[in-house]
Amino acid sequence: MGKIRILDNNLANQIAAGEVVERPASVVKELVENSLDAGADRIQVAIEEGGIRSIHVSDNGQGMDREDALRAFERHATSKIRRERDLFSIRSLGFRGEALPSIASVSRLTLTTSAGEGEAAACVRMDGGKSTAVEDAVRSQGTEVLVEDLFFNTPARLKYLKTVNTEVSHVADSMGRLALAHPRVSILLTHNGRELFRTPGDGKLLHVVHALYGKQVARQAMSIVAEDMDFSVTGMIIRPEITRSNRSYISTVINGRFIRNISIVQAVLRAYDTLLPIGRYPITVLSIEMDPKLVDVNVHPAKLEVRLSKEKELCRLIEEEVRQLFRRQVLIPEAKSPRERPVSRPVQDRLRLENPSQGQETKPPNREWKSPIGRVEEGEIRENASSYLKLSPIQDTLSEKPSVSQPTASREDVLQTPGPNIKDRLIQEAKESNQEFDQETLPSPSSGNDRGTMYEKRTGIPHDLLPLAQVHGTYILAQAESGFYILDQHAAHERIYYEIFYRRLQEKNQDQQPLLVPVTIECTPGEAETIRQRTPELEELGVELESFGTTAFLIRSHPRWLPKGEEESMIREIVDWMKSGKKVEQALLLDDGAKMMACKAAIKANRHLRREEMESLIHQLRECETPYTCPHGRPVLIHFSTYEIEKMFKRVM
Repeated sequence: MGKIRILDNNLANQIAAGEVVERPASVVKELVENSLDAGADRIQVAIEEGGIRSIHVSDNGQGMDREDALRAFERHATSKIRRERDLFSIRSLGFRGEALPSIASVSRLTLTTSAGEGEAAACVRMDGGKSTAVEDAVRSQGTEVLVEDLFFNTPARLKYLKTVNTEVSHVADSMGRLALAHPRVSILLTHNGRELFRTPGDGKLLHVVHALYGKQVARQAMSIVAEDMDFSVTGMIIRPEITRSNRSYISTVINGRFIRNISIVQAVLRAYDTLLPIGRYPITVLSIEMDPKLVDVNVHPAKLEVRLSKEKELCRLIEEEVRQLFRRQVLIPEAKSPRERPVSRPVQDRLRLENPSQGQETKPPNREWKSPIGRVEEGEIRENASSYLKLSPIQDTLSEKPSVSQPTASREDVLQTPGPNIKDRLIQEAKESNQEFDQETLPSPSSGNDRGTMYEKRTGIPHDLLPLAQVHGTYILAQAESGFYILDQHAAHERIYYEIFYRRLQEKNQDQQPLLVPVTIECTPGEAETIRQRTPELEELGVELESFGTTAFLIRSHPRWLPKGEEESMIREIVDWMKSGKKVEQALLLDDGAKMMACKAAIKANRHLRREEMESLIHQLRECETPYTCPHGRPVLIHFSTYEIEKMFKRVM
């Protein structure tokens, strides 16, 4: 008798279930995807005990007749593919025909479906993959699937499941991804009768972001639209002041399918660049439409991973468009967002920052700024502001010093500019933004600089921002017509130097600096062989390497642009990259070098500054391309709006 046998269908389905049905969230995902493929625009999912006891999915899509309902439980039975060429133009979410029989083989399943048009509904009951009953039922158009006692006949898989809360979390994550991918579909998820989330299904992605992530995240959403010959990209980018501790909030949707793609995630992170703190990740939703021939979705059992034909071009488009979006935004974080709706009546007179004698014709005042340092006339500040901010010697790296830009408009000029009162307009904007955040009053995502004309158009820093004092020798307190600002002097100066150093490092040639005392690098035999194979890459970077024994190397010279005093550590970092098999990119090395030099050159905390030095620091910061964070992602300045200050002091209620 031969040794090779053909497995019976039930056993084959249970084996397939090991790939398709990993946990209750997998069941929910497959059933909801079937509903979406059926054209449903309203889907309700109810789970009990994390989905282990029961999963109930109901939709209003195209149902099935009795014959199709029975055939749906056969292996490889599908309505999505008819010919071989259909594999090259897949737009449906499910197409293999394994999900439904695999789920039925490890649970007790009841399928009730109706195609409408006066036809009777059909009800099919399955127990462990075997049909137990087929009967007529009463139901309007659509399909309803009830999955009970999941993994009752596979105790090993049942034992593998986590706690109820963990399984509910996985189900909610899976449903959230589907909701983000299909904002036109109304989705309701409940657990033990308690609603977890609901989306309106009105086609607005912002409403889905609000339902999943909350009001605070939705208020910081910015819409993105990009297109080229092959791709169309739309979605939401959340401002970098809101971050998460992992990458799972970077959502990518391709042709309506939620996918995971590390290259796209890296493109998004490169676009955020220094706007993110170390170890923090953004919240984004990108929906990509492309020709189905450019994507292969048949490479993963759960269809979470795909292969793209023009992946580099897509990543380049996403990175550039997100960068351009940030350049059009004012990314200064607000200290606090208004939450309560203010009453119409004022409790006290408004706080007046610009002119106490409002309504009277006055001459430009000769203002005096009071600080612990002493009295300095405002005119004197403007004169001294043109001097270079000599706060930290950097002659060790670059001979040229950063130039100071003159302010484009003085405080007096802004105050006397004709037009509506700026303070009143800002207060009115604060009132409007204080409205209840619901689906009717949900604000549209930001598409540009919408925080008032008081901000400098390119950077968003007010023209009239002037320092008042310094706190603990670390933080600069400043005011403008738009409110009150706190500035971290080290982060600001670090940002200024970083951009200067990075530009100049790119201009430097690749001249080598010979070392009087060579740097010795010791490696394991395997690492040494890797370095020998990649010696040409080191030479391209300007690092002259010489073998020194079997597992050691001597570094004879290095590029002149390496930070002074950090040559050995930078070279060791390059070698560590090579030993790990990573590609060494000069752009990354230049970036690290600029960050290291900027951190060493910038003023430190507990350094008391003169008023003209604070003025000069603000003027230099205004000239930066991205003045909102330091190179490591920490915020440079925080904004307290005039309205928020009045609210804290109960001048408005």
